[in-house]
Amino acid sequence: MQEKSVTYKTGDGRRPADLTIWWDINSPFKSRPIVLMFHGGAFVIGSRFMISSQPTRDLVDAGFVVVSADYSLCPQVSLYDGPEQDAKDAYRWCKEKLPSLLAEDGIVVDSTKVMALGYSSGATLALCLGGEIDPPVAIVDFYGAKLFRDSFWFTPLPMLAQLPDVPGEFLDKIFDEPIQTSTANSLEAVPEPQHTQGRPKKGLPPPDLSRPRNAWLFSTLKDGSHLTKIVQDGDFDRVDPVRNFTAKFPPTFFVHGLDDTMILPEISEEASERLKELGVETGTAFVPGASHGFDLGLGPEDPQYQYVQQAIKFLKQHAQ
Repeated sequence: MQEKSVTYKTGDGRRPADLTIWWDINSPFKSRPIVLMFHGGAFVIGSRFMISSQPTRDLVDAGFVVVSADYSLCPQVSLYDGPEQDAKDAYRWCKEKLPSLLAEDGIVVDSTKVMALGYSSGATLALCLGGEIDPPVAIVDFYGAKLFRDSFWFTPLPMLAQLPDVPGEFLDKIFDEPIQTSTANSLEAVPEPQHTQGRPKKGLPPPDLSRPRNAWLFSTLKDGSHLTKIVQDGDFDRVDPVRNFTAKFPPTFFVHGLDDTMILPEISEEASERLKELGVETGTAFVPGASHGFDLGLGPEDPQYQYVQQAIKFLKQHAQ
């Protein structure tokens, strides 16, 4: 698998935003389709490398060019001005700049066949691209955040009730930082991935609350103030991707664990139903016994990976 990292956005007093591109030398496509990925992390933590590795490999093996992009992180910037604007800029970069960049390596890409895939908050960004004048040809949403008028987004998360309270002065240290576009290994206290019997540990790691950014994130999730604090101006409709739902919205596939308590599966079920009512092609994979981030660390030998493969198949169908 070939790899190249570049900066797609600079300026605005922020750190440069980078992306990484993966492809294989061989491809069944004469002109390769592109999958643009966005990582999760509640718009506050993470990096372009915080994505599931097996689907990336599967897409590259199938002949796609896969791109994963960093983006500006809240709360030093609002959700609208930071992550969502950067996602649109990364999408535009893939359509306008990526073809000439990869041409230097003898790779031909089809800028009319860009697809978007996101995890959790990254799925919000993928869905937001559906409102562009020339939207992606297909979108995959893994347990994404949306329907921001739902009371769920303003309610304390019971699953985090046992987390210790953190002093406000420690939480406020996050505002001493400049605008970040990457927080590599932010969920873990050490950079090495956790392993179980020689294999990467599945699912999300526990939070490391010794870091102000992590502590701020999980404290706001715990008390139900997170969305309000990253939207900042109270305009929840402006940042909600469902505002873009029309009959012209791209075909969309939703993957969600039925035991997810970080983002309820009913959120994806409702979004899917709204698109169906508009006549938009949709697909769903609701995974029994799966929690938030269930796919991290999964491989083809894992029973739950079949649901991930359904999403990959959806992208393959729309690449033809």
